Amino acid sequence: MILEKKYKCQTCFENNFVDVELYFCSETVDIIEDCRVCCNPNSISYTVENEKIVYFEVIKTY
Repeated sequence: MILEKKYKCQTCFENNFVDVELYFCSETVDIIEDCRVCCNPNSISYTVENEKIVYFEVIKTY
C-alpha cells in the first residue's frame, strides 16, 4: 500500500507530497526529493510499522 504524505520544503517552506510505501516494515527508508516549487532537494527519512508511519523527518539537503 502507498500513502501520500505531505511535508514542507526546508528551503521555501511550501507544501510538497511524497509517496510512502507502507510495506517496508521496521526499515528506515531514506530518499531525496526535489521541491516542486523551488527545486531544492530535501532528504526524507521514514519508518513504517504495522502499515503506519512511526517516524518521518525532512532535512534540508545542501
